[in-house]
Amino acid sequence: PLYLAAVASSAVPGLDPVTVEALPSLPYDRFDVAFVRDTEHRRWVVRAPRTATAGAELESAIAITALLARRVGFSVPGPKGFFDLGDSGRASVYPFLPGDPIDLGEVPDRRGLAGDIGRVMATVHNLDVALADEAGLPSYDADACRTRRLADLDRAATTGRVPTSLLTRWEQALEDTAVWRFAPTPVHGGLEGRHVLVTLGDDGATASIRGLVGWRRAKVADPADDFAAIVRDCAPETATAVARAYAHGRAVRPDRYLLDRAHLVAELGYVSALVEAMAAGY
Repeated sequence: PLYLAAVASSAVPGLDPVTVEALPSLPYDRFDVAFVRDTEHRRWVVRAPRTATAGAELESAIAITALLARRVGFSVPGPKGFFDLGDSGRASVYPFLPGDPIDLGEVPDRRGLAGDIGRVMATVHNLDVALADEAGLPSYDADACRTRRLADLDRAATTGRVPTSLLTRWEQALEDTAVWRFAPTPVHGGLEGRHVLVTLGDDGATASIRGLVGWRRAKVADPADDFAAIVRDCAPETATAVARAYAHGRAVRPDRYLLDRAHLVAELGYVSALVEAMAAGY
């Protein structure tokens, strides 16, 4: 924690740390993260990548949030300074964003929030792909997205830990090319409730989105990637409300198989987690 506080002080002129609190750290984590409070009572977040791969993910996050900051009506992390860590890249320091994360399973308790989530997702997906390419975000067309999912499935199959019935089910779904015809868009890349920051209204029953965090997997890819947690965690009627607001907010009509792929992507999340965990020796 003290090291990360020093990083913050070095990265941002005038930041004089008073307290620091680090998030619990595990051996296979990609980042070290700490919250710093300075002498002016400002709160800061320090995020330091542990590997070159994590450093590249952080740079992607910085690139897309720079695009979003000038084009959206919600807050995104905006780095105010950097610190060179050598081979693993740069640590970034940015102001702490107000708001509390949500539990997607409880979204119906907050009137209007499902629609807000859909509109926020539409705003991100409406970004110009050319701008995202100029920012250096990774970019995958529809065929590349499907091929990458198949590659993950092949790696998972070699572990011997995936039931044959599941492998068959997923292979058949990935071979249905009609489902995999879509226009790639800029995506958050891993949208979950913990990334959506909201504040309650004065009545205590309504909530509005204040910010969106966790952009390290941002890229140009399948818009269904951002719906995976929605269809996995939300009640069916809530997922429908999110999708309806999203469709109204999109500049172009969403493809007909968007939610079908989202269900598949949600299931394949377990495959990706297995591959990553075994690669890390966990």
